[in-house]
Amino acid sequence: MNHTTTAPVARPGTKAGQSNEFTLICGIKPGGAERMRKLLAGGFDGERQKNTDRIGTVHDLRFVIFDNDTRVIFASTFDGSWESYIDDFATIIPDEIDLLFHECTGYPGIHSPGIKDWIVSQQVTAVGFYSAYPDASVREVWKALRTQKAFDDLLDSAAS
Repeated sequence: MNHTTTAPVARPGTKAGQSNEFTLICGIKPGGAERMRKLLAGGFDGERQKNTDRIGTVHDLRFVIFDNDTRVIFASTFDGSWESYIDDFATIIPDEIDLLFHECTGYPGIHSPGIKDWIVSQQVTAVGFYSAYPDASVREVWKALRTQKAFDDLLDSAAS
């Protein structure tokens, strides 16, 4: 029996506990900055929040347009491995990812075989990374908040 193992591919990014930082800096197509502002004008409320929550490993994220509207930073903090982070986006919310990144120059599309190479070519590792709760996952934080609310409701009910 032939056992072939593949060594994990080293990916950019810094880790603190189970939290990972992810910083992508890419060029924007001409006129893309304005289109991105319009696209993100509603923030991450409503459906966009729900879509992002479906991933279940994203602590936070942000888009920052800079350099006279020629480049954008996408920065996030997530649980788990780099591979699973990208795979989750590609399988759970691919249309949202294509919508958010299609203004980036050279973006090949989330289903492109070259997407991970493109991401690595745009990704920059932070020189400093802090996490207030490096050992708590997003799901653990959500569970703790639900528990706290249930406990508060119980105390309020007992007090009335």
